[in-house]
Amino acid sequence: MRELVWSPAFTRQLKRLIRQNPQMRKVVEETLQQLTDDLFYSILRTHKLKGQLEGKWSCSIDYSYRIVFKLIENNV
Repeated sequence: MRELVWSPAFTRQLKRLIRQNPQMRKVVEETLQQLTDDLFYSILRTHKLKGQLEGKWSCSIDYSYRIVFKLIENNV
């Protein structure tokens, strides 16, 4: 099972997004749930990033917003 761990920067940006756009709360929650369930679900458009963000991944919330994340192996 996949576990999402949010960085302090992500938490701050998420709070700001929802404060400025309250209608985005449900869309973000659904995206995060789908990310947990199936990382490569086609609607998320998950892909590797290049350049300064190399080593990270991105998935789409909607046309204007995306989530940038890093995959970490947990060998417990």
